[in-house]
Amino acid sequence: MFFKRIGAFFMAIVSFFNILFAGYIKYYPHNRIFLDEYYTEAKNKRQTYDLVIPKNASGSTGLILCIHGGGWVGGSKDSYTANLMQVSEHNGFAAAAVNYRYVSDSVNYADLMDDISSALAAIKAKGAEYGVNFDKALLTGISAGGHLSLLYAYTRKDSAPIEPVCVVELCGPADLEHEFYYSDENSISQAVGGEFFRGIISDGVDYEISMVDFDAARPALKKYSPINFVDKDTVPTVFGHGEQDEIVPYQNAVDLDAKLTQFNVEHTFVSFPNSGHGCEDKDSMAKIMELFFSYADKYLK
Repeated sequence: MFFKRIGAFFMAIVSFFNILFAGYIKYYPHNRIFLDEYYTEAKNKRQTYDLVIPKNASGSTGLILCIHGGGWVGGSKDSYTANLMQVSEHNGFAAAAVNYRYVSDSVNYADLMDDISSALAAIKAKGAEYGVNFDKALLTGISAGGHLSLLYAYTRKDSAPIEPVCVVELCGPADLEHEFYYSDENSISQAVGGEFFRGIISDGVDYEISMVDFDAARPALKKYSPINFVDKDTVPTVFGHGEQDEIVPYQNAVDLDAKLTQFNVEHTFVSFPNSGHGCEDKDSMAKIMELFFSYADKYLK
């Protein structure tokens, strides 16, 4: 499968959290650590989370929630787990990473939103066992994880078990109506054929997309495009995008920037001029990292 072949790419950009390959044992004395916890009674490995709570945390505490990428049909929370230790140890935040069911003919984007809600409810309950009240969350992710972070924070802010208060994401799809997703120029289409990616998004929006009558799919695509839910109450947002992105069109980020500006939503758009979907530019990545912890300090503490 194509997304298995680009697994190395997603592992590489997990440097979004600035530290790679930290060992678990080093951090055990300083944190409460929970790995592979189920968040539904089904005990499905795709419905599990990892959580790190600083040892001295008590009362109201903010949470960083990491949502992995992988084209909605691949990837794992495990690529973030070591970084959770570092974020907790060096920055004093509680941090979690969540698995969710992969999109399929029986699982759509709404189901993924439900998984995130279930995970947040379980994480909140786990915190309560240790006298910690998770009352606000920063959602973060890359690519598909960026899409899910935006979509969840923009559509379920008022119903989430832990309130999303801001988003920091990289190269997330913001507008699924953009026809580049379905064109022959998209690198996924070039690698495995246009029907493959179109099929994934069709499953995600629960509507069979046809390029013969693309307009018929627009209502379903709008329903799961974060840009359509921006209003004056949208949470503060930081996002970065490569200008040469070969999978998610750069125009998505430009349009999201314009929409957030229109509604006077606090946000920062970091462009990666010479980068593709991997956001390879180190200076731009450093800026994203600085903003990440700036927003976390401002909205989680």
